[in-house]
Amino acid sequence: MSARPATTDPQDELFDVLDEHGNPTGQAKPRRLVHRDGDWHGALHIWIGGIDERGVPFVLFQRRSATKDTWPNALDVAVGGHIRAGETLAETVREAEEEIGLPLRLDDVVCIGRRFAVGSGPGVQEREVQEIYALRSDMPLGAYRLHPEEVDALVAPTIDDVLQLAAGAVNEIAARERMRDAEADQFIRLRKSDFAGDGWTYATAALASLRSVIFGSTPTPFTLRVD
Repeated sequence: MSARPATTDPQDELFDVLDEHGNPTGQAKPRRLVHRDGDWHGALHIWIGGIDERGVPFVLFQRRSATKDTWPNALDVAVGGHIRAGETLAETVREAEEEIGLPLRLDDVVCIGRRFAVGSGPGVQEREVQEIYALRSDMPLGAYRLHPEEVDALVAPTIDDVLQLAAGAVNEIAARERMRDAEADQFIRLRKSDFAGDGWTYATAALASLRSVIFGSTPTPFTLRVD
């Protein structure tokens, strides 16, 4: 079996350490130590969805690169990034342009919630306080520009199909995928095991809020502890 590629995530970038309530402790540590020690730290998630050519609402997921230090190759929220030490949320929204080539400002997105998430992987203890936003974008998959090291593809299933998968009503769903630098979309099948994370409570709440944003409503923000 081939070895996993070395991570391209910058291990020395500084994160502010938070307490279990999401408040700053005044301490900053390198990414590698935060993940080694399981410190709480901040992150930003932007859920993106739109209306396809059939008039059906869809959700956009990114396929994480094989070199990510957590959940390599898995499908994840369209835009996700750590909040670096001293950064504001407005500055962190830059992740959208870095990851998928979509320039955004904080006032372009709608706050839909906050989540305290715990996960683990080889040598990693992840404890994130995630600030969660949503955005409607009807752009075709080929219009996005994917980060050459962090994002391998974009995948767009319908929201209803993902919710059916989350509820266990079906074992797999169809989705459109555009690989980085590909000339056309392809159609693939997705199972629960293709997605990052260990629980579906968060995805279900986020998708309900995203649907509201797509259709022009402002949902009441949710707060989730570890699911």
